[in-house]
Amino acid sequence: MHPTLTSLALASLTGLAGALPDTVRGALIEGPDPETLRLYHSVMASAPHDAGTPGDAAMIDALAGWFDSFGLEVEKHELFLYLSAPVSARVEILPTEPGGASLELPVREAPVEGDAFSAEPDLRPGWNAYAGSGVVEGEVVYANYGRLEDFQALKEMGVETEGRIILARYGGNYRGYKAKYAEQAGAAGLIIFTDPADSGWGRGLPYPEGGYANETHIQRGSIKTLDYYGDPLTPFVEATEDAERLDPAEVGLPTIPVQPVPWKAAQQILERMTGDDVPAGWQGGLPMRYRLTGGDALRVRVSVEQTRDIVETANVLGTLRGSTHPDEVIIIGCHHDAWGFGAGDPTAGLMCVVEAARVFGELAQEGWRPARSIVFAGWAAEEHGIVGSVEYVESRPDWLREHAVAYLNLDMAAMGTNFGSSASPSLRPVIVEAAAMLDQPGEPGTTVLEHWIDRSGEPTMPGMPRFGHLGGGSDHVGFLCHVCVPSASLGGGGARGVSYHSMYDNLNWYRAVVGDDYASARMVTQMTLLTAALLADAPVPELDPSLYAAAVGDQLDQIERAHSGAWEAVFGSVHPAVRTAAERFESTAVRLQQAALRTESGPPLSAGESASIRRLLREIERSWCDERFDDGRPWYRNGFAAPDATSGYAAWILPGLRAALQDEDPARYREQALAYAQWFVDQTERLSEVLE
Repeated sequence: MHPTLTSLALASLTGLAGALPDTVRGALIEGPDPETLRLYHSVMASAPHDAGTPGDAAMIDALAGWFDSFGLEVEKHELFLYLSAPVSARVEILPTEPGGASLELPVREAPVEGDAFSAEPDLRPGWNAYAGSGVVEGEVVYANYGRLEDFQALKEMGVETEGRIILARYGGNYRGYKAKYAEQAGAAGLIIFTDPADSGWGRGLPYPEGGYANETHIQRGSIKTLDYYGDPLTPFVEATEDAERLDPAEVGLPTIPVQPVPWKAAQQILERMTGDDVPAGWQGGLPMRYRLTGGDALRVRVSVEQTRDIVETANVLGTLRGSTHPDEVIIIGCHHDAWGFGAGDPTAGLMCVVEAARVFGELAQEGWRPARSIVFAGWAAEEHGIVGSVEYVESRPDWLREHAVAYLNLDMAAMGTNFGSSASPSLRPVIVEAAAMLDQPGEPGTTVLEHWIDRSGEPTMPGMPRFGHLGGGSDHVGFLCHVCVPSASLGGGGARGVSYHSMYDNLNWYRAVVGDDYASARMVTQMTLLTAALLADAPVPELDPSLYAAAVGDQLDQIERAHSGAWEAVFGSVHPAVRTAAERFESTAVRLQQAALRTESGPPLSAGESASIRRLLREIERSWCDERFDDGRPWYRNGFAAPDATSGYAAWILPGLRAALQDEDPARYREQALAYAQWFVDQTERLSEVLE
């Protein structure tokens, strides 16, 4: 790619198109109030609110009440979802002698002194949503992180997994894939534990002395792994009360019992194992040598009972109508369900959504509102597999394709003051512009952008911060991957601790570890307000499609570095065509930016010119939903980005190419590469028509 062109595109957006009135910019920066954020947080995280429970219903009512009080148009989007719930769980080490007693292992965290939340009687024990119900017992096999490559390694080492109880540690992939691969390997059941090397004293002092996982920390979470997100029984359609549903038995939900435990429980199993030594990289942080098998004498029983039923819940949406282009929409969201109190996940982001809504609502009442509409959303049942937001997308896909400008996700967003973002390439400049406007908390004279670059600069673009790519794992997926709406996650990190999906994820932990001053939440809210305002109020939304060219070139570089041998001939036959088409697109897209930003070189755009460019920008984004791009999963329609097929969290950029590489299919790779080249050719022609 051409660095000079990319730099020109970035520079053209910074401080020109989105220049907000000084009074508005000041209000957006000064408006977020730490005490108000603290108040929202206290209400949101005061009680458990798992999806479909009475606490969830109370959260829905609270969100609707807040949005209404801000003068927003409120919608409760009712949903009827196929969710699971725990009934009972038990893990035991069976006696080695006849008549002996079994050793029952903990499946619930222990209360800690000084933390009243941790003694809450209504908290559920540790559980994995959609686990199979049943009682199984067998010998033990340790599978490291339970990744695809870990099970392949067990097979290559001749370790028998059929009928065994698999013991795997959290990390390395989405927990659902641990269950999927264990089931494919013929395992009878799966136990997943938090290892201290990954989340506990291997990283820092454990809670309550510090913030990291202690010996009874249990990570809950869904283990649903399907080729689509949302309600498991209604793919591609909205989960209404009378929706036509698939047969649950034919959907492919887990069938084996799966139970999460703390490392206090896992240690009891690991120290009794007598098999072969583990290979390099498989040793965890507990004080014994990890082994591959437990031996004939060690047998473990796993008992899990769960229900699976249609459960009613709702998304909550508050809309601030735009002043001049109300049919163009920016959406800001975070889920509202949790695995317990959810002080970090999700309400550290949800409070920022609500506070941003309050600030925008007050500005509207004082006489200023953005040109475009802004929708503030609290999504349902994200923790069960990104359900509520996907059902919203599936309820109005054509409307979103026509009207949505961008989606901003704030899941678990305020966890420290080190700002970062994963974003569609076209959204990155506007986030940079917002970060340049804002002072870094606690560092007068330093902007959020400068602090970000100092911590994580982009080596290929000096003076720019490093962005991540969006993969799976949160509510952006439906918008980005199903209807091709450019998306970004915004958030702050840096807090020294982990409470993820445990009952310790409560206000006591958050205020002790992240901070009681709510500086992180204020910064995230400010960044959200500025980014949204720049998108919502500029004559032309600050989207820069030219940056897709550099992103694609970077991915081709990565692919070439990672694969050699026979693949080199394949790359040589098609990569030059992709690169040439991408460079031409980049050059033409930069010309479009210059035309759209004629504030210094000529008269402002006419209403017709502005409308034409606005529509073109949306159409370019939607054009990534192209049937020519195919990674074998029809629900994922975005040819630029999708979650990877084996871990669930990582991003597959250019998923058509990534799938062909994974399947070792050179012919398909060539076909997909030429489809990407043609995409750039087609979009260049579309841009040229507007510029003529």
